[in-house]
Amino acid sequence: MALEENKRYKATIAGNTYTIIGKESHYHMDIVNQLANEQLETIMKNAPKLSTEQAAILLAINTLSVQIKQQETILDLKKDISDLEDELEKMMGLEERLANIESREKEMRKKILQENRKLTDEEMLNQIEIQKIVNEQAKEKIKRNNNQKKSSINK
Repeated sequence: MALEENKRYKATIAGNTYTIIGKESHYHMDIVNQLANEQLETIMKNAPKLSTEQAAILLAINTLSVQIKQQETILDLKKDISDLEDELEKMMGLEERLANIESREKEMRKKILQENRKLTDEEMLNQIEIQKIVNEQAKEKIKRNNNQKKSSINK
């Protein structure tokens, strides 16, 4: 990274010419010069008894006040960013834990399926018979309910 050279800039503020040396562009300095003149003019219009020096001091105080407010805003924003980064880190940890849980759940399902496939033919037949009995009981219950409804309607 090359070091930036200082640049010379001639500014005319409140009728006085100043040579300013710094690293900022001429465009930047033109804006600063224009703002300084506008703000000095506003201060002097609002308080015509002030000398140029007093107006310049008020301008400096106003500028420092704005700078401090901006620095406070920057600090607040940095804290917000830090808090959001912490929250994001927590969320990423939760996502990782969720992925682990889902992975374990998938493994357990595979294991259960494998264990279920190991059932003997006899056990499978027993399960089929049990299901048939349950189905028959359900049919009987439905028939009884229908009969009760019919008899209550006929009364």
